[in-house]
Amino acid sequence: MLGGLDPDQRAAAEVPGGPLLIVAGPGTGKTRTVTHRLAHLVLERDVPASQCLAITFTRRAAEEMTERLQALIGPDAQQMTVATFHSFGLRILREHHVQLGLGADFGLADSARQHEILTAITGDERTARRVQAQLSPVRRGGDGDPETEAALAAYLAELRQQNLVDFDDLVVLAVQLLTDHPAIGEEYRRRYRWITVDEYQDVDELQYRLLRLLAPAGANLTAIGDPDQAIYSFRGADVGFFLRFEQDYPSAPVLALTRNYRSGVHILDGAIRAITPSTLVPDRRLHPASNRQAHPIVVHQAGDERTEAAFVARTIDQLLGGASFHSLDSGRVLGDGPGGVGFNDIAVLYRTDAQSHAILDELTRCGLPVQKRSHDRLSARPGVDLLVREMLHVAARTGPVADQLRLAAKAVADTVPEDTRPDIHTAVELLGPLAQRCGQDVPRFCREVLLGAEVDTLDPRAEAISLLTLHAAKGLEFPVVFLIGCEDGLLPLRWPGTEPTVAEVAEERRLFFVGMTRAQDHLYLTRATRRTIRGTQQDRTSSPFLNPLGEAIIQSEAPARRVRPAQLPLL
Repeated sequence: MLGGLDPDQRAAAEVPGGPLLIVAGPGTGKTRTVTHRLAHLVLERDVPASQCLAITFTRRAAEEMTERLQALIGPDAQQMTVATFHSFGLRILREHHVQLGLGADFGLADSARQHEILTAITGDERTARRVQAQLSPVRRGGDGDPETEAALAAYLAELRQQNLVDFDDLVVLAVQLLTDHPAIGEEYRRRYRWITVDEYQDVDELQYRLLRLLAPAGANLTAIGDPDQAIYSFRGADVGFFLRFEQDYPSAPVLALTRNYRSGVHILDGAIRAITPSTLVPDRRLHPASNRQAHPIVVHQAGDERTEAAFVARTIDQLLGGASFHSLDSGRVLGDGPGGVGFNDIAVLYRTDAQSHAILDELTRCGLPVQKRSHDRLSARPGVDLLVREMLHVAARTGPVADQLRLAAKAVADTVPEDTRPDIHTAVELLGPLAQRCGQDVPRFCREVLLGAEVDTLDPRAEAISLLTLHAAKGLEFPVVFLIGCEDGLLPLRWPGTEPTVAEVAEERRLFFVGMTRAQDHLYLTRATRRTIRGTQQDRTSSPFLNPLGEAIIQSEAPARRVRPAQLPLL
């Protein structure tokens, strides 16, 4: 099991037991290391597969880990529990619903149902929206104003009255259960003697408390992640829990993975320079493990967001060697391109979703296929909740989920205003790949929609350019990456009338580091000198994160355009 690992990976994978912290830089084989470690424990150290629990943060990561474990271990891998924090919490709630005062058939409230309940409680939709935005922060330990606290109490009471839980309940109630019922906590500690947590730098306080209940000091807990990729504080994640792991588990060895199998030396050099001013990893290093051809990082300055988008589209056209006959005829490209690059090899990353509009318009105008995703919850996308409700409502339907999704879309489109029908069509396209994976299991489909994020539906096989927020790009990789909007005010993000704190700037720098290290071969960093922000055109300056990169690794250029020869007269 360990024969194909590099020395660093093998050293981490063969630790026999007890707590272990693995600091895994981007592209260093994090998933490969933990899956081979689990396979080694089961096949070569006689650890029962049923005692292994692996927790990830996204459904996509859980599916990837499951597939790798099945390939390594075979049928016994089905006895392992691989889950996200929230899907694991849901499992705990299902098993012990009686102790929590829930019916066996309790449901999961989507965003629309939450809004309905809060509107009834507060008396108007505007207040309901404000309170709804505060629910998660307050339940994760934040302070709420008296109105929010009162609304929260009434909201939770109404949820329970309807035999419902919400997304936050999945972890909140699991922690409450294991705290209030020590015997149940002991039951889970006996069941899961080997626990692996991926992306440990992203845990929040409630998730941390759940892990401490499952894995006290001395437990067989393997935590893996990278504090320099901690980018989710807005969701309550606290990188401090990663940094205090050695205090929580004093006997834990700390091992590092530094061989990068993803990116060329030019990209790694730039990324290390970018993160160094605020790195949380002592002696931060990334060594290229492959001999990829060196392509200099390209920095491009555009006049505004439209010319920035035009640069992206034109460069993509050239990399592809011309996406259409018109590309060559119009002079957009000069030749066949470098070869080996397809639409699904390309990603355009941005800090805020508003930046995607100009890019999406330009790529669509040029006839280039795209798939756009964010890190937001899937159920928050317009039209999704209507489709899920329709599918749950008509429980008598049978057959493939994909067919039922289309039937639900048809039924919903008679009942909604005409101007919202495009949302239904977009939602069907978004949910299509998930519907195919779920076969004929409608409850599983609806559960996955409510628990998942938009980026979970990204189809890596689709012949389309990926448009992604930087947060959504975490965990992905592409041969070609455009990181647009490298401007002060976007990277780091600056809200009107405020100055980011030192901690906020450090996290924004980590976000920039994450974006750079998604690239395998080609990395383009673009910015505009003017940008329209909330309807007003503003002058922009370069992001301070570009300053440490150094002239040696930055090449500023624009794609060349072919000069079309004058057309000869017909006569």
